[in-house]
Amino acid sequence: MKKIIINYIGILMGLALAAFGVVAFILPNGIMIGSATGIGRLIQHFYGIPVSYTVAVVNGLLFALGFAVLGKKFALSIVVSTFAYPMFINFFERLDFLADLTDNALLAAIYGGVLIGVGLGIVIKSGASTGGTDIVAIIFNRKLGIPVGLPMYLIDFSILVSQVFFAKGSEEVLLGIMMTFLYSMVADKVVVAGGSAVQLVIISQKYEEIRRRLAELVVGNTVFYGESGYLGNRRDILLCVISGRELNRVQNEILALDPEAFMTINSVKEVKGRGFSFERGKAKQIRSEKAKLSRT
Repeated sequence: MKKIIINYIGILMGLALAAFGVVAFILPNGIMIGSATGIGRLIQHFYGIPVSYTVAVVNGLLFALGFAVLGKKFALSIVVSTFAYPMFINFFERLDFLADLTDNALLAAIYGGVLIGVGLGIVIKSGASTGGTDIVAIIFNRKLGIPVGLPMYLIDFSILVSQVFFAKGSEEVLLGIMMTFLYSMVADKVVVAGGSAVQLVIISQKYEEIRRRLAELVVGNTVFYGESGYLGNRRDILLCVISGRELNRVQNEILALDPEAFMTINSVKEVKGRGFSFERGKAKQIRSEKAKLSRT
């Protein structure tokens, strides 16, 4: 129970930081931004509706989509993020003095990007999703085996491009792109404390169940056969390399199967070769074909 409370506190702190960065630095300086906040900025420009209202509606609709497609368990994991984030935005929007913190667009992009990145990183590290347009990316991942990052960046890029048409100059466009890359990098650093990918080593008597579950999650893994140094018992060791955004989800799945599983987590400087991202989609297709063949 204590861990759950700490996680929820972390989620709320992260969402508050991200919302503060958006309201204090991004919106007052007209800097482009992606996700549901970017859609809110579009609607505000054309209809004058506060960003927080649009974010609440978009998040609510996507939450319903996630519940329908991915189920109750997934919906519960994002319910706090879905509704708390627009509430924080609405709260900070009411503090007029925040809009006057700086009129230097470059400083605003840097500080806004860092705050949003730290906030999102804390949310992900606390075991939650940020909700919003990320839900669409997760649906693509779960149903089609496409790595989460690809649709996530495509959606954000599309929302960014849509804001180009009312940008006051090329600087707004360039700062928006820079800020997006900045908060993505900062979030990754917060999640994995140093790298964009992590190596996970798992030792468990239930390694076969864990191996099958990792395969279902489209997480490649390798089995090593070892021996415990103290008792000399045979141990089967699983090794996998995953993105930082997947770490908490994979950890939770492993611990659900074996609460006593021994795990070590290491930051990975660089990943090369096939299997980390490109082959995940193919892996899911192969399993689907095998399932069809087994039924014939």
